[in-house]
Amino acid sequence: MQASLKLWCNLAFAAIISVLLAGCSDAGSYTQNENAQDESFEDGPIRLGLIPAEGGTDMVERFKPVITQLEKELGRPVETFSATEYLGIITAMKNKQVDIVYFGPKSYVEANRIAGAVAVAKELNLDGLAGYFGIIVTHKDSGINTLADAKGKGFGFTTPNSTSGYLVPAIGIIEETGMPAEEYFGEVSYTGTHGNAVRAVLAGDLEVAATNTLDLRAMEASGLDSSNLVEIWRSPIIPAGLIAVRDDLPIEFHRQVADALVALSDDDEAMEQMARGGFVPATDADYDIIRVLEQRKAEMAEANGG
Repeated sequence: MQASLKLWCNLAFAAIISVLLAGCSDAGSYTQNENAQDESFEDGPIRLGLIPAEGGTDMVERFKPVITQLEKELGRPVETFSATEYLGIITAMKNKQVDIVYFGPKSYVEANRIAGAVAVAKELNLDGLAGYFGIIVTHKDSGINTLADAKGKGFGFTTPNSTSGYLVPAIGIIEETGMPAEEYFGEVSYTGTHGNAVRAVLAGDLEVAATNTLDLRAMEASGLDSSNLVEIWRSPIIPAGLIAVRDDLPIEFHRQVADALVALSDDDEAMEQMARGGFVPATDADYDIIRVLEQRKAEMAEANGG
Protein backbone atom coordinates (compact mmCIF):
# COMPACT_ATOMS: atom_id res chain seq x y z
CA MET A 1 0.00 0.00 0.00
CA GLN A 2 2.86 2.35 0.85
CA ALA A 3 4.29 2.15 -2.67
CA SER A 4 0.91 2.73 -4.30
CA LEU A 5 0.25 5.79 -2.13
CA LYS A 6 3.61 7.24 -3.05
CA LEU A 7 2.98 6.60 -6.74
CA TRP A 8 -0.42 8.30 -6.54
CA CYS A 9 0.98 11.32 -4.74
CA ASN A 10 3.73 11.69 -7.33
CA LEU A 11 1.16 11.59 -10.12
CA ALA A 12 -1.18 13.98 -8.32
CA PHE A 13 1.48 16.56 -7.66
CA ALA A 14 2.77 16.26 -11.23
CA ALA A 15 -0.76 17.22 -12.24
CA ILE A 16 -0.46 20.30 -10.03
CA ILE A 17 2.61 21.40 -11.95
CA SER A 18 0.76 20.98 -15.27
CA VAL A 19 -2.13 23.09 -13.95
CA LEU A 20 0.29 25.79 -12.85
CA LEU A 21 2.14 25.89 -16.15
CA ALA A 22 -1.11 26.06 -18.08
CA GLY A 23 -2.60 28.61 -15.69
CA CYS A 24 0.12 31.19 -16.19
CA SER A 25 -1.01 31.74 -19.77
CA ASP A 26 -4.77 31.49 -19.15
CA ALA A 27 -6.82 34.38 -20.38
CA GLY A 28 -9.26 33.61 -17.55
CA SER A 29 -12.82 32.38 -17.72
CA TYR A 30 -15.83 33.38 -15.72
CA THR A 31 -18.95 31.44 -14.91
CA GLN A 32 -22.16 32.65 -13.43
CA ASN A 33 -25.35 31.27 -12.01
CA GLU A 34 -27.75 32.93 -14.43
CA ASN A 35 -30.79 31.92 -12.37
CA ALA A 36 -29.69 33.56 -9.13
CA GLN A 37 -28.39 37.04 -9.91
CA ASP A 38 -28.26 39.45 -6.99
CA GLU A 39 -30.49 42.34 -7.98
CA SER A 40 -29.42 44.35 -4.88
CA PHE A 41 -25.80 44.66 -6.05
CA GLU A 42 -25.77 48.28 -7.16
CA ASP A 43 -23.57 51.20 -6.19
CA GLY A 44 -22.92 50.56 -2.48
CA PRO A 45 -19.61 49.47 -0.95
CA ILE A 46 -17.91 46.35 -2.26
CA ARG A 47 -17.37 43.88 0.56
CA LEU A 48 -14.01 42.08 0.56
CA GLY A 49 -13.52 39.00 2.74
CA LEU A 50 -10.10 37.71 3.81
CA ILE A 51 -9.29 34.29 5.22
CA PRO A 52 -7.37 34.55 8.52
CA ALA A 53 -4.09 33.13 7.20
CA GLU A 54 -1.85 35.31 9.37
CA GLY A 55 -4.52 36.81 11.61
CA GLY A 56 -7.40 39.16 10.88
CA THR A 57 -5.64 42.49 11.48
CA ASP A 58 -2.45 41.36 9.74
CA MET A 59 -4.36 40.23 6.66
CA VAL A 60 -6.25 43.51 6.33
CA GLU A 61 -2.97 45.41 6.52
CA ARG A 62 -1.34 43.05 4.01
CA PHE A 63 -4.17 43.51 1.50
CA LYS A 64 -4.45 47.30 1.67
CA PRO A 65 -2.99 47.63 -1.85
CA VAL A 66 -5.79 45.39 -3.17
CA ILE A 67 -8.39 47.50 -1.37
CA THR A 68 -6.95 50.72 -2.80
CA GLN A 69 -6.72 49.24 -6.30
CA LEU A 70 -10.30 47.97 -6.32
CA GLU A 71 -11.60 51.32 -5.09
CA LYS A 72 -9.67 53.15 -7.80
CA GLU A 73 -10.54 50.83 -10.68
CA LEU A 74 -14.15 50.07 -9.75
CA GLY A 75 -15.02 53.54 -8.45
CA ARG A 76 -16.65 52.26 -5.27
CA PRO A 77 -15.56 52.05 -1.62
CA VAL A 78 -14.36 48.68 -0.33
CA GLU A 79 -15.21 47.36 3.13
CA THR A 80 -13.18 44.46 4.53
CA PHE A 81 -14.46 41.52 6.48
CA SER A 82 -12.25 38.99 8.24
CA ALA A 83 -13.26 36.09 10.46
CA THR A 84 -11.35 34.17 13.11
CA GLU A 85 -11.79 30.93 11.13
CA TYR A 86 -11.83 30.03 7.44
CA LEU A 87 -15.37 28.67 7.68
CA GLY A 88 -16.60 32.10 8.77
CA ILE A 89 -15.56 33.62 5.42
CA ILE A 90 -17.17 30.79 3.45
CA THR A 91 -20.39 31.23 5.42
CA ALA A 92 -20.29 34.99 4.86
CA MET A 93 -20.10 34.46 1.09
CA LYS A 94 -22.91 31.91 1.22
CA ASN A 95 -25.06 34.46 3.08
CA LYS A 96 -24.11 37.21 0.59
CA GLN A 97 -22.35 39.22 3.29
CA VAL A 98 -19.22 39.51 1.14
CA ASP A 99 -18.82 39.97 -2.62
CA ILE A 100 -15.14 39.18 -3.17
CA VAL A 101 -12.94 36.87 -1.08
CA TYR A 102 -9.27 36.01 -0.87
CA PHE A 103 -9.13 32.22 -0.40
CA GLY A 104 -6.56 29.52 -0.11
CA PRO A 105 -7.03 26.63 -2.58
CA LYS A 106 -8.93 24.28 -0.26
CA SER A 107 -11.14 26.97 1.23
CA TYR A 108 -11.91 28.12 -2.33
CA VAL A 109 -13.01 24.63 -3.37
CA GLU A 110 -15.27 24.51 -0.30
CA ALA A 111 -16.67 27.96 -1.11
CA ASN A 112 -17.19 27.05 -4.76
CA ARG A 113 -19.16 24.02 -3.68
CA ILE A 114 -21.40 25.61 -1.07
CA ALA A 115 -21.28 29.38 -1.58
CA GLY A 116 -21.01 30.00 -5.33
CA ALA A 117 -17.42 31.28 -5.33
CA VAL A 118 -15.86 31.75 -8.78
CA ALA A 119 -12.08 32.09 -9.22
CA VAL A 120 -11.06 35.21 -11.15
CA ALA A 121 -7.39 35.88 -10.28
CA LYS A 122 -4.61 33.98 -8.54
CA GLU A 123 -1.49 35.28 -6.88
CA LEU A 124 2.14 34.75 -7.84
CA ASN A 125 4.81 34.18 -5.23
CA LEU A 126 7.94 36.31 -5.03
CA ASP A 127 9.62 34.07 -7.58
CA GLY A 128 6.81 34.65 -10.07
CA LEU A 129 5.29 31.19 -9.66
CA ALA A 130 1.53 30.61 -9.29
CA GLY A 131 2.01 28.34 -6.31
CA TYR A 132 3.73 27.78 -2.98
CA PHE A 133 4.94 24.95 -0.72
CA GLY A 134 3.48 23.42 2.40
CA ILE A 135 6.09 22.92 5.11
CA ILE A 136 6.31 21.37 8.57
CA VAL A 137 8.50 23.29 10.99
CA THR A 138 9.96 22.92 14.46
CA HIS A 139 12.20 24.96 16.78
CA LYS A 140 15.91 24.53 16.17
CA ASP A 141 16.39 23.57 19.84
CA SER A 142 13.71 20.86 19.79
CA GLY A 143 16.11 18.10 18.79
CA ILE A 144 13.79 17.27 15.87
CA ASN A 145 15.51 17.19 12.50
CA THR A 146 13.26 14.94 10.44
CA LEU A 147 9.64 13.83 10.33
CA ALA A 148 10.80 10.53 11.85
CA ASP A 149 12.15 12.43 14.86
CA ALA A 150 8.74 14.03 15.37
CA LYS A 151 6.91 10.78 16.09
CA GLY A 152 5.00 11.04 19.37
CA LYS A 153 5.47 14.82 19.58
CA GLY A 154 2.78 17.50 19.72
CA PHE A 155 1.73 18.57 16.23
CA GLY A 156 -0.37 21.49 14.99
CA PHE A 157 -2.55 21.75 11.88
CA THR A 158 -4.10 25.18 11.27
CA THR A 159 -7.71 24.40 10.31
CA PRO A 160 -9.45 21.63 8.34
CA ASN A 161 -10.26 24.20 5.63
CA SER A 162 -6.57 24.98 4.98
CA THR A 163 -4.65 23.50 2.06
CA SER A 164 -1.09 23.76 3.39
CA GLY A 165 -2.18 23.78 7.01
CA TYR A 166 -4.15 20.55 6.76
CA LEU A 167 -4.98 18.80 3.48
CA VAL A 168 -1.53 18.51 1.90
CA PRO A 169 0.47 17.73 5.08
CA ALA A 170 -2.19 15.23 6.19
CA ILE A 171 -1.62 13.31 2.95
CA GLY A 172 2.16 13.75 3.14
CA ILE A 173 2.32 12.41 6.70
CA ILE A 174 0.41 9.27 5.75
CA GLU A 175 2.55 8.80 2.66
CA GLU A 176 5.84 9.08 4.55
CA THR A 177 4.93 7.33 7.81
CA GLY A 178 2.09 4.99 6.86
CA MET A 179 0.01 6.47 9.68
CA PRO A 180 -2.45 9.39 9.95
CA ALA A 181 -1.27 12.36 11.97
CA GLU A 182 -3.64 11.52 14.83
CA GLU A 183 -1.83 8.21 15.33
CA TYR A 184 1.70 9.27 14.44
CA PHE A 185 1.97 12.26 16.76
CA GLY A 186 1.41 12.27 20.51
CA GLU A 187 -1.22 14.98 20.26
CA VAL A 188 -2.76 16.89 17.34
CA SER A 189 -4.24 20.36 17.78
CA TYR A 190 -5.53 23.15 15.51
CA THR A 191 -4.02 26.62 15.75
CA GLY A 192 -6.57 28.48 13.59
CA THR A 193 -4.05 30.47 11.52
CA HIS A 194 -0.57 30.07 10.06
CA GLY A 195 0.60 32.96 12.21
CA ASN A 196 -0.56 31.19 15.36
CA ALA A 197 1.14 27.97 14.24
CA VAL A 198 4.51 29.59 13.60
CA ARG A 199 4.46 31.66 16.77
CA ALA A 200 3.48 28.63 18.87
CA VAL A 201 6.52 26.73 17.57
CA LEU A 202 8.84 29.69 18.15
CA ALA A 203 7.52 30.09 21.70
CA GLY A 204 7.93 26.40 22.45
CA ASP A 205 4.21 25.92 23.00
CA LEU A 206 4.01 23.48 20.08
CA GLU A 207 6.75 21.09 19.02
CA VAL A 208 5.88 20.72 15.34
CA ALA A 209 3.41 22.53 13.06
CA ALA A 210 2.25 22.83 9.46
CA THR A 211 2.43 26.12 7.57
CA ASN A 212 3.59 27.31 4.12
CA THR A 213 6.36 29.23 2.45
CA LEU A 214 4.15 32.08 1.18
CA ASP A 215 2.66 33.05 4.54
CA LEU A 216 5.96 32.53 6.33
CA ARG A 217 7.72 34.93 3.95
CA ALA A 218 4.90 37.43 4.41
CA MET A 219 5.31 37.20 8.19
CA GLU A 220 9.06 37.66 7.84
CA ALA A 221 8.43 40.76 5.72
CA SER A 222 6.35 42.09 8.62
CA GLY A 223 9.23 41.65 11.05
CA LEU A 224 8.95 38.04 12.27
CA ASP A 225 12.32 36.56 13.23
CA SER A 226 12.14 33.01 11.88
CA SER A 227 15.82 32.19 12.38
CA ASN A 228 14.93 29.64 15.07
CA LEU A 229 12.66 27.66 12.75
CA VAL A 230 13.80 24.41 11.15
CA GLU A 231 11.94 22.93 8.18
CA ILE A 232 11.61 19.15 8.46
CA TRP A 233 9.22 18.46 5.56
CA ARG A 234 8.24 20.20 2.34
CA SER A 235 5.42 19.37 -0.06
CA PRO A 236 5.49 19.46 -3.84
CA ILE A 237 4.08 22.69 -5.22
CA ILE A 238 0.50 23.70 -4.28
CA PRO A 239 -1.76 25.86 -6.50
CA ALA A 240 -1.77 29.53 -5.56
CA GLY A 241 -4.15 31.41 -3.31
CA LEU A 242 -6.76 33.37 -5.23
CA ILE A 243 -9.45 36.01 -5.39
CA ALA A 244 -12.99 34.76 -6.00
CA VAL A 245 -16.27 36.55 -6.71
CA ARG A 246 -19.81 35.38 -5.97
CA ASP A 247 -21.41 33.65 -8.96
CA ASP A 248 -24.62 35.71 -8.72
CA LEU A 249 -22.83 39.00 -9.37
CA PRO A 250 -22.62 40.49 -12.90
CA ILE A 251 -20.13 38.85 -15.23
CA GLU A 252 -18.70 42.28 -16.05
CA PHE A 253 -17.92 42.75 -12.36
CA HIS A 254 -15.94 39.48 -12.42
CA ARG A 255 -13.87 40.81 -15.33
CA GLN A 256 -13.34 44.20 -13.69
CA VAL A 257 -12.03 42.60 -10.50
CA ALA A 258 -9.64 40.34 -12.43
CA ASP A 259 -8.38 43.21 -14.60
CA ALA A 260 -7.82 45.44 -11.55
CA LEU A 261 -5.76 42.77 -9.79
CA VAL A 262 -3.66 41.93 -12.85
CA ALA A 263 -2.93 45.65 -13.31
CA LEU A 264 -1.86 45.89 -9.65
CA SER A 265 1.01 43.53 -10.43
CA ASP A 266 2.89 46.43 -12.04
CA ASP A 267 3.01 48.29 -8.70
CA ASP A 268 6.29 47.16 -7.14
CA GLU A 269 5.63 48.94 -3.84
CA ALA A 270 2.24 47.27 -3.51
CA MET A 271 3.71 43.86 -4.25
CA GLU A 272 6.44 44.40 -1.68
CA GLN A 273 3.84 45.26 0.97
CA MET A 274 1.85 42.15 0.09
CA ALA A 275 4.94 39.92 -0.18
CA ARG A 276 3.54 38.66 -3.48
CA GLY A 277 4.83 38.65 -7.04
CA GLY A 278 1.59 39.75 -8.68
CA PHE A 279 -1.71 38.37 -9.97
CA VAL A 280 -2.73 36.50 -13.12
CA PRO A 281 -6.18 35.38 -14.32
CA ALA A 282 -7.53 32.19 -12.74
CA THR A 283 -10.13 29.60 -13.63
CA ASP A 284 -12.02 27.10 -11.51
CA ALA A 285 -10.26 24.26 -13.34
CA ASP A 286 -6.94 25.42 -11.87
CA TYR A 287 -8.15 23.95 -8.57
CA ASP A 288 -9.40 20.57 -9.76
CA ILE A 289 -6.26 19.00 -8.29
CA ILE A 290 -7.44 20.09 -4.83
CA ARG A 291 -10.68 18.18 -5.39
CA VAL A 292 -8.59 15.14 -6.33
CA LEU A 293 -6.53 15.52 -3.17
CA GLU A 294 -9.64 15.83 -1.01
CA GLN A 295 -10.98 12.61 -2.47
CA ARG A 296 -7.67 10.88 -1.96
CA LYS A 297 -7.47 12.09 1.64
CA ALA A 298 -10.89 10.59 2.30
CA GLU A 299 -9.82 7.29 0.73
CA MET A 300 -6.63 7.23 2.78
CA ALA A 301 -8.53 7.95 5.99
CA GLU A 302 -10.95 5.13 5.23
CA ALA A 303 -8.07 2.75 4.47
CA ASN A 304 -6.57 3.61 7.85
CA GLY A 305 -9.81 3.05 9.69
CA GLY A 306 -10.75 6.76 9.86
